Amino acid sequence: MAEAQTVVVVDDDPAIRTAMGRVLRAGGFAPVSFGSAEEFLAASPREAPVCFVLDIHLGAMSGLELQRLLKVGGSTVPVIVMTAHDEPRLRDEAARNGCMAYLLKESDADVLLGLLRSLPNRG
Repeated sequence: MAEAQTVVVVDDDPAIRTAMGRVLRAGGFAPVSFGSAEEFLAASPREAPVCFVLDIHLGAMSGLELQRLLKVGGSTVPVIVMTAHDEPRLRDEAARNGCMAYLLKESDADVLLGLLRSLPNRG
């Protein structure tokens, strides 16, 4: 059986991180969660994730700023932006930065899992 692929979740809400962890584990993925962009950047990644799931409103550094930093740093790992606020300006910025999807937090878990399962290196 293939080892579960890592999905990095960056969200400042502990309840969302817990819920996302449950969904991802149930979907066969290995979630690694961080409460802020800074916490993620300070961590030493053990293995490359198959995808980043980033909240937009994180505090000091937004998820969109983290997405830009990852891109500038040469990351080719797909990014899914999840937010509680559907703001066209933020949706456009996320798309310009190359996100693979912009989901509302109320989205069905199957939508997120379907996107993750569609990644070419899945399996």
